[in-house]
Amino acid sequence: MNPEAYLSTLTDCYRQVANPRPATTMSAYMKNNFPFFGIKTPERRLLAAGFVQEHGLPEGKVLKQLCRLCFSAEQRELHYFVNDVLRKRVGSLSIDFLDLFEELIAQKSWWDTVDFIAPYLAGPLLLRFPETMIPYTQRWIESPDFWYHRAAIIFQLDYKEKTNVDLLFEYIERRADSKEFFVQKAGGWALRQYARVNPEAVRAFIETTKLPDLTAREGLKRIG
Repeated sequence: MNPEAYLSTLTDCYRQVANPRPATTMSAYMKNNFPFFGIKTPERRLLAAGFVQEHGLPEGKVLKQLCRLCFSAEQRELHYFVNDVLRKRVGSLSIDFLDLFEELIAQKSWWDTVDFIAPYLAGPLLLRFPETMIPYTQRWIESPDFWYHRAAIIFQLDYKEKTNVDLLFEYIERRADSKEFFVQKAGGWALRQYARVNPEAVRAFIETTKLPDLTAREGLKRIG
């Protein structure tokens, strides 16, 4: 199937199990920014896996086009399909998918999509191709779009001991003057995650850096 037909078939599949009552609740949780079919996460993931098993998944340029079409769709579950099917396959994606993920960060942006694109799709690629890390993430942290600031701060969430701690601290500090809740929260989340690896470094950074109260408070949550 071409990407348009693939998305149309996927949409029909999701529409068949749509549930108006949870759809209303799910949309309200997202501040009514996006409509939903009302498919809860476990069922949605099973549907996505079954759909790919039956219909396959395109590769290369066709896969990129499908991802773009998913994000252009109305219902949020179709955006989530990108995460549901690519997250386990990200280790085999080529370096040029970074451009796609960078593009998708700015498409119908909200925390739910940025929070899977940055750390779980772009993040593994940036780690596999370390020469891309600085150029891409510096572009994000310098962007006028605060969702890119969040992306730059959280892309290392899964890196653990491989975290570039200097870069992490630099990006949090560079956006410490942000009034955006989602940027302040991102800083705290990233610090809290890295505190699993090096709580002393996180504590020292928080104690010596002027940070928003929210960022500092969230960052210290795992530190006794």
